[in-house]
Amino acid sequence: MTKLFIVILSFLSGIASSTQGLYNGYWKESIDLKTILLMNSLVVFALVVLFYIATAQDGIKFSLEKMDFSILVGGFCGFFVIMVFAIAFPAIGATATALLFVSGLLIASLFYDHTGALNLAVKSITVQKVSGILLVLAGSYIALRNPA
Repeated sequence: MTKLFIVILSFLSGIASSTQGLYNGYWKESIDLKTILLMNSLVVFALVVLFYIATAQDGIKFSLEKMDFSILVGGFCGFFVIMVFAIAFPAIGATATALLFVSGLLIASLFYDHTGALNLAVKSITVQKVSGILLVLAGSYIALRNPA
């Protein structure tokens, strides 16, 4: 049951990511990218604070001494994704943006699994995994090429 729930959440996060790109690209045209990024950041910040407060068992603790600069990588990556989606969705379309996003995601994930990056369980690169990624890349090429 837990694995199914995680699979469903993963699928829904893809829908959320695409929906975010759609709305950010739409509003970028009538407002501006800076304001869209600021609003996204404020909403995410507020929701994270509420989640933290709601799930804190022994009160709020800030253990900053355990953190180093690498804790900011997720934030930088999130900013980059939001910014690129807001620019790419209106410029090349939702399908092209999503296919290129998924292609990069799969290639990076294959590498992270293979190397066991940041304490992931090591999962070797296999012919099946490479074949699956190549099929996604081929499908992306087919979907994105301009018919003559």
